[in-house]
Amino acid sequence: MKQIIITISAYYLDRLDIVADDLRKEGVSITRLYAFGVIIGYAEEETIDKIRRHAAIISLTDEKEVGIPPPDADLQSLP
Repeated sequence: MKQIIITISAYYLDRLDIVADDLRKEGVSITRLYAFGVIIGYAEEETIDKIRRHAAIISLTDEKEVGIPPPDADLQSLP
């Protein structure tokens, strides 16, 4: 699961609870719900791809994986 941050369109703010319920039904585990239209939670990659197209969602950001080599690893250097 990835952590996601969803921003809801101002048009849907009066229906935020309905939007949140719909997202839960789609598989989003909501950890925070802010009245100003931000939802924070967790979802699987397939769910993220599916809900990204919802009309109520104007922005969806998911966590990215970053690989950092260990301190003793050989790193490429510029000549």
